Amino acid sequence: MGWAQEPEHERTLIHIEHANQLHKKAGLDAVVLKGEVHIRHDSTHFYCDSAYYYEDRNSFDAFQHVHIQVNDSIDMYSRTMLYDGDRRFAEFFDDVRMMDDSTLLVTQYMTYDRDRHLACYPHHGVTTRGDKKLVSEIGYYRDDLKELRFFKTVEVTSPKYQMYTDTLYYNTRMDKMWFTGGGTMLNENNQELVADSVLYDCQLHYTKAIKNIQITDTAYKVILRGHYAEVWEKRGCSFATDSAYAIYYDGDDSLFIHSDTMFYRFKTEFNDEEELLGRRHVRFFKSDMQGQCDTMTYDMADSVIQMRVNPVLWTEDTQMTGDRIDIKIAHHAIDSLFQRGKAFIISKDSIEGYNQIFGADMMSKFNDGNIHHVKVTGDAKVITWLREDDGELIGINKSSAKNMRIEMNEKSISKIKYYLDIDETLYPEKDIKEKDRYLDGFNWREEERPKDKSAIFN
Repeated sequence: MGWAQEPEHERTLIHIEHANQLHKKAGLDAVVLKGEVHIRHDSTHFYCDSAYYYEDRNSFDAFQHVHIQVNDSIDMYSRTMLYDGDRRFAEFFDDVRMMDDSTLLVTQYMTYDRDRHLACYPHHGVTTRGDKKLVSEIGYYRDDLKELRFFKTVEVTSPKYQMYTDTLYYNTRMDKMWFTGGGTMLNENNQELVADSVLYDCQLHYTKAIKNIQITDTAYKVILRGHYAEVWEKRGCSFATDSAYAIYYDGDDSLFIHSDTMFYRFKTEFNDEEELLGRRHVRFFKSDMQGQCDTMTYDMADSVIQMRVNPVLWTEDTQMTGDRIDIKIAHHAIDSLFQRGKAFIISKDSIEGYNQIFGADMMSKFNDGNIHHVKVTGDAKVITWLREDDGELIGINKSSAKNMRIEMNEKSISKIKYYLDIDETLYPEKDIKEKDRYLDGFNWREEERPKDKSAIFN
């Protein structure tokens, strides 16, 4: 990113190529040039309506319709210009314009160092290139590198995005932008990106962001955070890593998700998906449910959460596990739950022990955030602690069947319907051994449960 100094040059003289009038003016140590003035210094040509030429100082002042041709692609214009031939340094005043191919820089005062190929404005300039407009208080342009640098209150606007920062670099040859020191970027997909450092490839519509990143999609109510992120606008895909997490803020109760890498797929003309994906060490928190797994997908269009690889879900006093878990969300709460493969539901009894349900698969229906009923298919087994209304223990019920439908009332099992191969026994507490009070595969994992949104990083 550094701009090295150019080596010292040998002194060369300014040449007057043409002027309609040429004379000395009394009291002025200069030659006055008027009418279609053309001056040359090395390979650079200067044009103006009039000029004062100081031969002993190897310099001149140019007035009205000043025009400089630096090379085949660069032209500069202003009303007034002061040029030092020994330093190869020019100062431009009033209505200053610099054109380099399709890049146009406009300001009221600018300097240009020919040796360093460096143009600079110290107070407010506007640069346009194609459909992009860049505004800043301070700006520099290296014409040999085709690189612009902008400082203080920098704004970039185009039909596809806007940027706001204090420091921005723009390479017109590569058509890439990057800012450091913090900034904000808005794109046509209703997304806002804030980060300490951002690189934007205008041709690929690709963004790389580093440190303190926040990507906000106001259309789909998603916030993605981390310390490294990439966004592919055309593909409709972004990801964040390094302390990455996502927030889905639909309604009053937000869902917080953390994983090693968070992906977000959003809708574009080339992509119909709208998904949040967590990969490796996923943990999430919402006031009415918490969970962890290795891979998680949240399809926001269908309001379905898919948990894969050792998933565990907690709701109220209940823990649910299986080979995979699918959650259907409706009205900002769990509507139904599908546990596939080694499905297990555990809930604490009101006083002691654990109520347990096991089967090959389970489908649970929820009402007001609590399980209303459960359909268990494939070698269903249940352990229930039965109590009187006053809490006195009746006994521990163990039952099994091919399939079951279990009705719940106030977080407790109220009725069980058995289908095929039924076996049921009610044991007095004293008659059942400790090990027989648990179904095979029982694993109460309450210590792993995120207790608040900050615990997803634990």
